[in-house]
Amino acid sequence: MIFSENLTNLMANSDLSNKGLATIVGVSEEAVRKWKNGLTVPGIDKALKIAEYFGLSIDELLGKPINTERLIALPLVGYISAGPFDILNEDQWDETRSVQCRLLAERPKKECVAMEVMGDSMMPYLLEGDVLIVHRQTYAVNGNIIVAYDPILNGYTVKKYNQTGDNVTLVPYNPEYKTLKYNNPNEQQLNLYGVCVGLERKLV
Repeated sequence: MIFSENLTNLMANSDLSNKGLATIVGVSEEAVRKWKNGLTVPGIDKALKIAEYFGLSIDELLGKPINTERLIALPLVGYISAGPFDILNEDQWDETRSVQCRLLAERPKKECVAMEVMGDSMMPYLLEGDVLIVHRQTYAVNGNIIVAYDPILNGYTVKKYNQTGDNVTLVPYNPEYKTLKYNNPNEQQLNLYGVCVGLERKLV
């Protein structure tokens, strides 16, 4: 049965237990076990919750095999735009994006989040609709694509990171946007949220 195979593979590659899915969908662990064993299938309301969690359509979940090799779901924490943007707190992480596990570059899943690109400040590296995989860390090396909070901007920004001594610059790929410069990033409270470790291109 296609659904039971899809569900089993999705859960395995997302490290999601029967209890975890049961809590998300609002059913018993026994119901999840029966779904995975092909003994029953969920009603449409339950199937919708499962599809939404894994970032799939109902047709993809129920109707055809999914290439779930090393596929995992990451919380979607924000939308990258041309200007400063907000990042959701963990208690607001209701939406996910499914990405290939290899894009985490061997970082722990629990330390990674997804961000969807809007706007053109990082074109041509980042395109509208791309999903950025961000490893949450407070350090970076030159050339990293980073996500950082700047109180001057009053929001988060995504740029290329460069540091020489105490001088830090955050550089957009699109030349129409200005480079941000910090002579003393600690005093200026430039707080690093994370570093881009992978990119899932939007399918067209």
